[in-house]
Amino acid sequence: MGLLKKFRKYMGGRRLQWPLPYREGLTFADVTMRDPFVIKDGKGGYILTGTIYHYNFNDSYGTVIYKSDDLKTWRGPFTVLEKSAQKEEFRDFWAPEIHFAGGKYRLLVTLSPKNGKRGTYMFSCDRPDGVYENGVRLTPPSSSCLDGTLAEQDGEFWCVYCREYIECSDGEIRAVKLTPDFSGTQKDSDVLLFRASANVYDRTGSRKKITDGPFCFRENGILKLLWSTRTAGGKYVQLVARSENGRIDGEWIQEGAIYTADGGHGMIFEDYDGEKYLILHSPDARTAFTKKYERPVCIKLDGETKPFSQRRKGN
Repeated sequence: MGLLKKFRKYMGGRRLQWPLPYREGLTFADVTMRDPFVIKDGKGGYILTGTIYHYNFNDSYGTVIYKSDDLKTWRGPFTVLEKSAQKEEFRDFWAPEIHFAGGKYRLLVTLSPKNGKRGTYMFSCDRPDGVYENGVRLTPPSSSCLDGTLAEQDGEFWCVYCREYIECSDGEIRAVKLTPDFSGTQKDSDVLLFRASANVYDRTGSRKKITDGPFCFRENGILKLLWSTRTAGGKYVQLVARSENGRIDGEWIQEGAIYTADGGHGMIFEDYDGEKYLILHSPDARTAFTKKYERPVCIKLDGETKPFSQRRKGN
């Protein structure tokens, strides 16, 4: 990044109060957040988490959640992972996700250790809104990685993650298998799923191609994966791919884009009535001086995540 761009980014940034003040009656429009993730709390309510930068697309001071009874109004934040409470010195605290696996809730979050490369770490807790502890790194310490998510296959769990474009130019989506006791990952289980250049929606000629925010889900029994990238002209989009043989470590076929209005890093969840939603952040808000900040955008799905190229006119 040139000096002029760095200056504009610094001057165009914003600094958030930390810890964030507790508020009630919030809507998605009131929450400045990237990489939103929603789960049911098991008691009739919902939990929202995501990346909240302290300053200008840079460091965060921890991981927080918001709570809701109806997906419409939210209260919080509540801290579930505090930067100052960690034994190791970390920065980032990006892309948090909460999954229930192996009898506990697992918080996956992207951290940069002081003397190491960025990667996805997993912390555990007995309840979704508690304090998460006992962190373990899931992505290879020799690689710069981010945006890890959990996916299950044949009773085993995988961490699906991104290897950063800053290290390999053509960013990668990879997966590594967890040990049965969730204490780490299995030796020699790391596999490449696909690279950023596999994008079929709007290819970019840029030398640096990004992969961002993978999330696995099943649709009509078919294993699919959400991911995001920047296309020609720097457009940020939400893409979807499917596994040809239904396996995480199988052959992945790109289907195209399902959201192109400057948004992405999405995930899919169900409410208590079985209705499905896609939630992502938009705008991507990477331009200085715009005063446009990232917000969670929640979209009710009509049953299928069809790419634009496969939708009927008017749908």
